[in-house]
Amino acid sequence: MAAGCRDCESCTKSGLGKLLQAAGVGLVYVCTAGIGYVLKRGLRRHCPLCGHLLARHARRADGSFRD
Repeated sequence: MAAGCRDCESCTKSGLGKLLQAAGVGLVYVCTAGIGYVLKRGLRRHCPLCGHLLARHARRADGSFRD
């Protein structure tokens, strides 16, 4: 698996942005006793390249992914 992709908001964040995002997500998972993690991983579509949510990837007006 690659380190990231260029169409993903999460992969193109700065180091500080990634750290703050990871801390916030971790806090949510702890507060919901892991239910949020199970729901996110089970019900949402993820990028095969980076593993992040497809909804956060940049798209063109026709719906295809931006290169």
